[in-house]
Amino acid sequence: MGSPLVSRGFQEFGSALQERRLRLLLAGRSGTGKSATGNSILQRKHFLSRLAATAVTRACATGSCRWASGDVEVLDTPDLFSPEVAQADPGFEERGRCYLLSAPGPHAVLLVTQLGRFTAQDLRAWRGVKALFGAGIAARTIVVFTRREDLAGGSLQQYVRDTDNRALRELVAECGGRCCAFDNRAADGEREAQVRELMGLVEELVRDQGGAPYTNDVYRLAQTLGGLSREERLRRVAERLAAHRELWPLAGFPSWAWPPCWALCCCCAFSAGTCPRR
Repeated sequence: MGSPLVSRGFQEFGSALQERRLRLLLAGRSGTGKSATGNSILQRKHFLSRLAATAVTRACATGSCRWASGDVEVLDTPDLFSPEVAQADPGFEERGRCYLLSAPGPHAVLLVTQLGRFTAQDLRAWRGVKALFGAGIAARTIVVFTRREDLAGGSLQQYVRDTDNRALRELVAECGGRCCAFDNRAADGEREAQVRELMGLVEELVRDQGGAPYTNDVYRLAQTLGGLSREERLRRVAERLAAHRELWPLAGFPSWAWPPCWALCCCCAFSAGTCPRR
């Protein structure tokens, strides 16, 4: 399906890409709006997305759309990045599926967080992203804030610059300052403008990386297993990830290393004694 969202510059750039398919991987903690953001990018309701007390997305899933320059594939992920993932995915099967579905590697990672609710959980999820893919993934990451409507017409860049949440400022800086905001309930015209802004960031990032996707030793392994069955490929990739299991404790933090969670919240609506996250 054709899309009017791609600028002429992106069309010209896309024709020079080594691959005709761009892969975008959604990451972050549960509840931030990853699936809804994926649906906004795809311009249709493809991923299951609803308000719920527990995580809605249980397994990795992909969706794609046609752009003037080729295809864009979006990979939605469940909670693969929190410290609790070791209990939820002890055999590394789902993390292995994430690798296989995004092989030979994502062109960009979209780290989704909620505007005004950047907490210690978000930071732990970010460390989980780096534990799974390697620290170099920061150079491929764009921070996507959901609940853009809460800016009330204000500037996202000014919001990030002026926030008292130092951890949030440092995260955006670590990702090269690349960030944008989505209102996933916006009308069609506004939603298209949001996607156009995001794709502009993706265009710039991919150009800076020479058009090549992100890779590491696990992605390179996955590329060598093309002739094997799906089950055998998953087993081999999961084994490789399990060999690096010593990295996963780094995704968590001892309680003494954190300030109270209210100090990490952007909303400033709660004091230390009344924050509902305590």
